[in-house]
Amino acid sequence: MPPKQATRIPKYRLHKPSGLAVVRLNSRDIYLGQYNSTESRQKYGRLISEWLANNKLLVPVGELADASNDLTINELVLV
Repeated sequence: MPPKQATRIPKYRLHKPSGLAVVRLNSRDIYLGQYNSTESRQKYGRLISEWLANNKLLVPVGELADASNDLTINELVLV
C-alpha cells in the first residue's frame, strides 16, 4: 500500500501589487482583503475549513446563495 499523502494547506500570501492577502484554492486565487488584517485572517480560516470539509473542493459562489432568492420561470414572466 502506498503511503498516504499529507494534506497540504494552501498558504496565506501577500499579493504584492495590490497589498491584499490571497490564497489559491483549486487553481483559483481568492482575495481576502488587506494583508495581515484580522478580517482577512478570519476569512482565510473560514475558507480553508470549508475547503477541507468539502474534500478539497471550493463551493462556487453561485451555490452559496440562498435558493429562496432565485426566481422561478413564472415569476420572471410576471416581471
